Amino acid sequence: MSLSLHAVWITRLVLGWIAWETTGSAAYVGLLSFCLFAPSLIATPLFGVLLDRIEPIKPAFISQLTQSLMTLVIFILYTTDNLSILILSFVAFVIGVANSAYGSTRQTIVPRIVEKQAISNAVAFNAMNFQVARLIAPAVGGLMIAAYGTDVTILINSLLFIPALITISLLKLRPKENTVPDRKPFLSELLDGAKFVVKHPIIRECMMMTFIASVIIRGSLELLPVLADGVFERGAQGLGQILAAAGGGALLSSILVASRKKVITTDGVTSISRLSLICGLAGISLLGIIDNWVLAIIMVSIIGFFVTIVAIDNQSTVQMQVTDSIRGRVGSLWLVVAIGGSAIGSIFLGLLSDAFDISSTLFFAGLIGILIVSTIKLADKYIR
Repeated sequence: MSLSLHAVWITRLVLGWIAWETTGSAAYVGLLSFCLFAPSLIATPLFGVLLDRIEPIKPAFISQLTQSLMTLVIFILYTTDNLSILILSFVAFVIGVANSAYGSTRQTIVPRIVEKQAISNAVAFNAMNFQVARLIAPAVGGLMIAAYGTDVTILINSLLFIPALITISLLKLRPKENTVPDRKPFLSELLDGAKFVVKHPIIRECMMMTFIASVIIRGSLELLPVLADGVFERGAQGLGQILAAAGGGALLSSILVASRKKVITTDGVTSISRLSLICGLAGISLLGIIDNWVLAIIMVSIIGFFVTIVAIDNQSTVQMQVTDSIRGRVGSLWLVVAIGGSAIGSIFLGLLSDAFDISSTLFFAGLIGILIVSTIKLADKYIR
């Protein structure tokens, strides 16, 4: 299913690039990103409750098929010159809903395709696969746009979902553990999942760190088309280069995480994750004041490195705190924070970039993020 994950993120890059080509507005780029991410805020928790009740194979297949078909629709409308911003936003929203469903199903499928003693490794690998695809796939997409054009990139991308459709139809899952025979009403179970997250100190900290990283760091990286073309005037080729830098940082980070002798355990949030969040936020501020293209590429690579560590460690830590009976709800709420935070960050930072400029926006966003993290840490020590 790795190829389909890459296809998801390539689709998001292509939509952002089409929006920038069409309007030249950072706000519209942010709007498209919002349409892709926003469904996570509402649909994902609902899918989480549903997946704690039913088997996830059929929903996973339907969601992947929907994304493939919608990508094909984009190709047809783009090549026939019928792809307006309004239509693009609608298609992006449909893809966002389908991906919300798939994200939730993936959270429940992965821990159930391995034996119990291998769950921690499977969870860490799944988190790594997701986070690496999140940065490397847009880099590949940017290079493809520069080399072959937007239309060919969209067409190839629609075909990348096919292997996942075949794989999903062949999957065999182990039986659920800690199942609940008498289910509560749908909304009651949704609230139970939220209460579990709020009351669990380790999961709560992971959620807060993930939200800050998503809004500020991920939200800033969603605006790389604006930075590459609007600030440095490098076009599609420059976009491919800077996205490849982010992907390279993510790949290096994942290799280092995979080489650890100790896998993620139930002990709590790792110190390296906390430090990486601060470094990633500092990188965003520095990116805002850099006026050299080579230095900007290097800085984006560093940001990609640190934000990937934050994401992999926190996603893995959350998964290791839960059982199968509540995994769908908790995993889905993590996705709400991770993906929904990116949606909020991209549109908010996009609007600020149009109102002021992207350089100032990035500089102050990073500083505010560091201030928030420091304040939360001090408050936590005071409460304890």
